[in-house]
Amino acid sequence: MKKILAFIISSIFLFTSCNEELITIVDEYNAPYEIKAIASNNAVYISFWSGVIASDFAGFNLYAGTANSFNQPADAIKNASGGYPTIAGSNHTRTNFVIQIPTYTFANGTLYYIAVSAYGTNDLVDKKYIETPISTILPVIPRPEGTGNGTALTADTQTVANVANGLVTCTGGWGVQYFGYQTNFNAVVVVTNSNDSSFDTDAVYAVNGLYIFKQTGGNGLAKIWITSANAYRWAYQADASQWWGI
Repeated sequence: MKKILAFIISSIFLFTSCNEELITIVDEYNAPYEIKAIASNNAVYISFWSGVIASDFAGFNLYAGTANSFNQPADAIKNASGGYPTIAGSNHTRTNFVIQIPTYTFANGTLYYIAVSAYGTNDLVDKKYIETPISTILPVIPRPEGTGNGTALTADTQTVANVANGLVTCTGGWGVQYFGYQTNFNAVVVVTNSNDSSFDTDAVYAVNGLYIFKQTGGNGLAKIWITSANAYRWAYQADASQWWGI
């Protein structure tokens, strides 16, 4: 009789232990962080880090609009199936994501706001879903970009500098900040020092790397990334006063 009772107690303990593992609920995720808005030509990208590890994690909800507030998850951009999350994901380790905001129509020169959240579905929580609160809403203004070559550095229709004897010199009406050698056109997006005094108007720089030019006494920005001796990539923000980025 003692042996049978011991077996029953052991079985109950085993069943309870397994049950506790099965019904464990993850009711919150670590929120995306180091979020950055990246302007493009009639498009916007969002860059962020995330490392959610949970069986009910489904992906990321992306938000975009001309207002600087969002209702979650109602304002999230729906996926191709008409549901959430916007971008499907799975369990992963710490990763940097760079995602083009899908579906939404962006126009160059218009101020938008974007955000991202981690999202998952779970029938064991009251709302049937889990979503990190939006803590960061970022402004961004799409702008034209393209490529060029030759000794005149031109962004859109603005010639901002000239190249001669292996040196870069600003043209009249423009100042420059030099960010050195870069391997990524979007290594610098936001211009934190946007005052005219932060831009050199008479400096000469070596032909190499990433430059951001500003109109003296104006709000225009131009980004030039010199990729070889005779080629460069450019972006132009006609009015950056609402968001000092490019």
